[in-house]
Amino acid sequence: MIGPLGRLLGVRILLDVQFWFPTWMIFLLEQGYTPMQAAAVDAVFHAVLVLAEVPMGHLMDRIGRKRALLATCALTVLVFAGIGLVSSVWLMAVVWGVWGMLWALASGLDSTYAWELAESRPEELSPSRYLGRTRLAGGLAGVVSLLSAGLLLEVWPPLPYLVTSGLGLIALLVAVTVPSVPVPAAHASAASPDSLRSSLRIPAVRTGIMLAAIVLTVGISIRILIQPLGLQMGLGAAAIGVGYGMIAVAVALGGWLATRLAPRRHARWIVFSIILMALSYVLVALTAHLGQAWLTLLIVLPVGTAAFGLGKTITDIWLIDAVGPRWRATVLSLASAANGLAMVGLRPVIVAAGDAAGHSTAFFGWGVLSGLCGLLCLVLLRRVPPRSASRKTSAPRSP
Repeated sequence: MIGPLGRLLGVRILLDVQFWFPTWMIFLLEQGYTPMQAAAVDAVFHAVLVLAEVPMGHLMDRIGRKRALLATCALTVLVFAGIGLVSSVWLMAVVWGVWGMLWALASGLDSTYAWELAESRPEELSPSRYLGRTRLAGGLAGVVSLLSAGLLLEVWPPLPYLVTSGLGLIALLVAVTVPSVPVPAAHASAASPDSLRSSLRIPAVRTGIMLAAIVLTVGISIRILIQPLGLQMGLGAAAIGVGYGMIAVAVALGGWLATRLAPRRHARWIVFSIILMALSYVLVALTAHLGQAWLTLLIVLPVGTAAFGLGKTITDIWLIDAVGPRWRATVLSLASAANGLAMVGLRPVIVAAGDAAGHSTAFFGWGVLSGLCGLLCLVLLRRVPPRSASRKTSAPRSP
């Protein structure tokens, strides 16, 4: 019989499929939307995400991980069925807004639930090792779905979204069998604003939120141009799906590697991940300008996304360890909210820059800005006491 950790892993695989990811922009364009309309719909998503992030994180901390997971599965069914079936710009914007609420609810849920469920079963696997396995499993689901996404789109454009909705329904049925995480008595008291403020007074928590927001913004904002860049280089939906498959593998491997690194070195690895992302964007501009489509999609972009997986997982672990169980989801949602707020303004600008100056030029400009973000992280880390920046965590156990 599959144990609780295995069942939660199965739910994560079902929810982490990305049939929609490499084709959503192509899907909207083929449905008759202009690039700016697609960017506007995406901006609605991020606006709702920003508004809902902290309330949803707080809600997750109050109702518990299992109820949040069940709600996430149910909303996945509804949202992706809606995307596949609606036909007007306004209805699509509404569905995209609900998707923002879903994303806010799910934000940080995979990390917190995985960590705490493993923490409650120390005889099986250490939290960091289990978190690494969930990242690898999510990457595997991403590879399979991304490689087939273009084929599904060619069969019938709504199919990637309807398949995702169906898998969400299966995930809901499995999630019912996953146990709730026991709440320690010390953290079972009613929530109070003072306790959250106390958490935010911890230097490592404040800095961790800023670092996590920077990693998310640097790693995700520019992705809106990957599909148009692929089309510009003459690639079809299936070929772009292959590129996204490589990207998913890279993110998963970066996340897995992060769980194997010594906590005392996390700070330098965060900076390294941002600098590596910046360099990859500059190289994307060069290889795209030279017309090297496969080099761009299969080598250069995956290097940057591996760095993103590394930085994202390290900042998750940083915050999970620094803040403790009571406010984990809320604090992770603060970082996501900061990133979402940035992308509400940045993504339309990035799309406009790509349309006006060319997508490769937009990648180059983003690479330069990302490098400056890496320097900003160095400044932030110097303001954190060494003991606070590298809290001692339990040594990972062998599987």
